Amino acid sequence: MFKRAVKIVEARIGLVSNNEELITEPRYFEGQVMESLLTNIHSIESIPFTEDLDAYFIVIDDAKIQPQVKVTEKVLTATGHFSRYEKECSDNRYSLFGNLGLFFKFLLVTLERYHGIYSFHASSMFSPSRNTLLLVVGGAGAGKTCFLLKGLEEDWAIFSTEMTHLKFTDKGYIFYMGSLYDNIRLGNLIYDFPRAKEKLQVAMPDVADVWGHKIAIDMRHIAAQPTYLNPKLTIVDARVESGRDTPIVKTVSRKEKIVKILFDNASEKFGSTFILYDVIPVESLDTPELMRRRLQTMNRFVAEGKLNPVKSVLAGAKNCMEGI
Repeated sequence: MFKRAVKIVEARIGLVSNNEELITEPRYFEGQVMESLLTNIHSIESIPFTEDLDAYFIVIDDAKIQPQVKVTEKVLTATGHFSRYEKECSDNRYSLFGNLGLFFKFLLVTLERYHGIYSFHASSMFSPSRNTLLLVVGGAGAGKTCFLLKGLEEDWAIFSTEMTHLKFTDKGYIFYMGSLYDNIRLGNLIYDFPRAKEKLQVAMPDVADVWGHKIAIDMRHIAAQPTYLNPKLTIVDARVESGRDTPIVKTVSRKEKIVKILFDNASEKFGSTFILYDVIPVESLDTPELMRRRLQTMNRFVAEGKLNPVKSVLAGAKNCMEGI
């Protein structure tokens, strides 16, 4: 068996497999590509493999074993003919180590269970002039990237393109930086945010359909600080629609509604079932105990956080930051 261990944010996870390539594949752990884990998380640090890590992710690659996933609090074991699935699946994001895959979901659960770190499916930026962290929550296709690109045309610095992590400490609450790679549609760069394109310094590929093509863009050169302690915060529940000329911006004032927005968003990435490699159905990794603690944390955050008025925004790409 081959072994390695990684540290992501504060989670320490051991990777074990009879196929070394599965747990070291560069496109998932190092690559600037659509399926890379680095489009979700800030960095992956290699650490010594020991017997006292937070959790273990075990992969058995064997054509003769029934494909399945078994999960306990400390160990996830996946069995199947993964070397074949890697070559044949329709979308490698839904793989063992893809950015919508099994390890990423297990990582988020491990961060919650052992470190009290909660991960919002949210892009985020910091504005020095406003001394404010902007947290844009929303599911896939909500338009979070449009807020990032519009922010770049102003004075906002990138804190995360996809996941933003929160933890309470003795000194208050701390936010950890998330990913600094983003999968961006070429049409948005060319037509909606040309000034952001210049700031990103990205080479544009020559493709026929710029609206149907995305590229992974490195934003590390325009990043904010890696952590912020007790920052002032603006939260936006976002939805961007093409062709919308006038934004609709509403203030969310009820505490219960704000808590629900944050709870649902922090549960999104691992709370539902999904299909691994098109062939293995995987149950939710959430548990009643984790949900209870997550809800308590969201209530505490809304009560104790330095929150500006929370906004619900329905807007077009170019006007998404109006009224924020």
